[in-house]
Amino acid sequence: MKTIALNRLNILGVAKGNGLSATHQVTFLAELAKLGYRVTNPEMLQEVSSGFLMDYKHLLKALAKKRGGDVQYVPLFKNFPDDVPNDAAYFSKRIIGYIGNIFRLFPDAVQLDNGIKVPKWLFNIKDFGADPISQMQSKELFDLAVKENAAKEGDSHVEWMDLRLVFDENLGEELKNYLARLVYSKSSIKEALHEDLFDLLDFFGAEGLEGDLVVFKETKALLMQYFWKKGDFDAVAKFAKTATDILRLFAAVTGSDVSLSEKIKFPKLSRKARKVVLSILEKSPGLAEDLNKYKGLWLEIGRYLHPFEYSKKYPRTAQLFDALRNGKIETYNSKTESLLALAEVDALLKHLENKPGVYARKLHEVLRRFPKELEKVLASFEKNIAKVALKNLLVLKAYFAEINEAEYRTIVNKKGKMKVLPNNAFAALTEVQIDRVIICIEKAIKSALTEKESWKEETVWIDSELMNYTIPLQQRKASDGILTVGKGSRIKTDFSKVLRLFIYWKQTAVRTDLDLSCIQFDEHFNYLGHVSYTQLSDQGVLHSGDIQSAPEGAAEFIDITMSQLKEKVRYLAVQVNKYSGEHFRDMDCHAGWMLRDKASSDVKTFDIKTVANKFDLNGVGGYAIPLMVDVETQEIISTDLYVSSINFYNNVEGSINDVSVMCAQLAKFTKTRPVIGDLAQAHVAARNAQLTEFKENASISFGIQNCTYNAMDVEQILTELI
Repeated sequence: MKTIALNRLNILGVAKGNGLSATHQVTFLAELAKLGYRVTNPEMLQEVSSGFLMDYKHLLKALAKKRGGDVQYVPLFKNFPDDVPNDAAYFSKRIIGYIGNIFRLFPDAVQLDNGIKVPKWLFNIKDFGADPISQMQSKELFDLAVKENAAKEGDSHVEWMDLRLVFDENLGEELKNYLARLVYSKSSIKEALHEDLFDLLDFFGAEGLEGDLVVFKETKALLMQYFWKKGDFDAVAKFAKTATDILRLFAAVTGSDVSLSEKIKFPKLSRKARKVVLSILEKSPGLAEDLNKYKGLWLEIGRYLHPFEYSKKYPRTAQLFDALRNGKIETYNSKTESLLALAEVDALLKHLENKPGVYARKLHEVLRRFPKELEKVLASFEKNIAKVALKNLLVLKAYFAEINEAEYRTIVNKKGKMKVLPNNAFAALTEVQIDRVIICIEKAIKSALTEKESWKEETVWIDSELMNYTIPLQQRKASDGILTVGKGSRIKTDFSKVLRLFIYWKQTAVRTDLDLSCIQFDEHFNYLGHVSYTQLSDQGVLHSGDIQSAPEGAAEFIDITMSQLKEKVRYLAVQVNKYSGEHFRDMDCHAGWMLRDKASSDVKTFDIKTVANKFDLNGVGGYAIPLMVDVETQEIISTDLYVSSINFYNNVEGSINDVSVMCAQLAKFTKTRPVIGDLAQAHVAARNAQLTEFKENASISFGIQNCTYNAMDVEQILTELI
């Protein structure tokens, strides 16, 4: 529990006692400072039990891991960034080395533990952290580099992370509140948090949770999984209301994709479990539609459910399975398309009113097809708009606000993959249509927020920077890291420092080669150059060298000095290509960035206290685009994107055009997606609060960190503000 509090809440749980001595206090705070942490309430150390020192080493290890400091980082070029070789000269030497080893021309050369012989006249192996010829890792070179790096001094810069001390008797309440924010969130729970969720449920139990407040279907599936594995089928039945809920439960139980965006497995079903499932299906609204939506899967499951064996007790279910098998089910979607094609406006609108969420998704098409029926369409839509989820209303408003001007439509699917489609598929709406629709949506948003507790007596401060943070509505596939923000959010960064990008990976079963790259674009996303394993340097950008295997754990770095970039460079796209081997998610793999004062070989290549963000790479794809840099505005843009490509041999040269198109859209996300700043303003207006320009005068504050509502506290935003 203490590890969860530390990793998720930046809370140090401590036992109450007689206090630490002054010497122990200073030592403890100094050890934290070496890792880049500081305590916001150090006065509590005077009341901490001395037994706290027993957990001291474990605590430091957990804090080091949080920032990526639990592994060793050894680049190919140990003298990086001072001595990055010329590409052509280095490549020529490698060719000589290959030929010499094939024909055994180096009898007097130094032989490494991987069998490669390196003559002294070709390479000084003391300058390398891996074999300079094959670029494969060598344990002896790796160990030597680790030893040498440990002796180097650290950087003078510190990216401070704040920690808060909480006594053990109060820690439970903090964690219970965190558990509630997880399960009551109005959007998906990040997959990396599922284990934490189950640990918290095991520790606190689920009795205190209010089932009616669990509104997100995938979260319900996780809770159903918890009860299913305990054999508490009555509790499962309280959450499962539809056939699709049952599929999500099966996915959760078998470790499949709870979002149902990929083919799922289903568990073996006992007789008791079959009856529970059939009972839920029998009472399920929209059963025919749900069965048909995943027809192939339900036909397969039906062979194990035996619905016809229980046809007397569950006649509706048996009848619909028979219809499913014989292809006789008319679905809601097929009827919608039929009514659209027949242009039966009145029947169509009445039909859509049955499913407000579908209506919201179809609204643009309905308006486009029937432009003369604006009043009728809006009157119909308003009947049930209150049933559309607030998060969907926010997305809908942002969509209509920019759809006429957008050259492309950008869709992020359930797998976290992004599709960029030309916007010529839809005819433009009139300005009158758009204005009326947005007014309708804004009224619904205000109505939804008015239902929350009044802020009539409150004074609110809103940080203007929140207009640069998108609402984090899609968290399922979000990477786990120090900074968790919505895709496309822009993080102000001190570009007077050297920006050092890093990646670390450690292969498990097969040799794996990942490649850290940086592509340069102008303001229109025209290509201006790149740095990668094929080009080790460009103006203001340096690469630490390509390592092609990772049995010891491999690392690559790129240093970017903003003031030295080519004049026309506006954007930098950071790319991690999977050249060969395992997927990102199948091994220990993370990346991030540091801010450095001293970018030289005399200081530690990886200095934990300079790490601004560290995040796991946990997706599947040919390459990842974890972040972008806007040089002009001095902002890091969070992209957190995995892109499908060929299985092997991905590189910058093969993906420049695709990266350009995707990054051009991501750079505009704060204009095309709902942002936290607008959400905060909507809360103030709907809940009758007073705005103030000064944070110190506010009773409620919205900001990046250390506020009532923080951009970095995703669960709080999705639970309390959406």
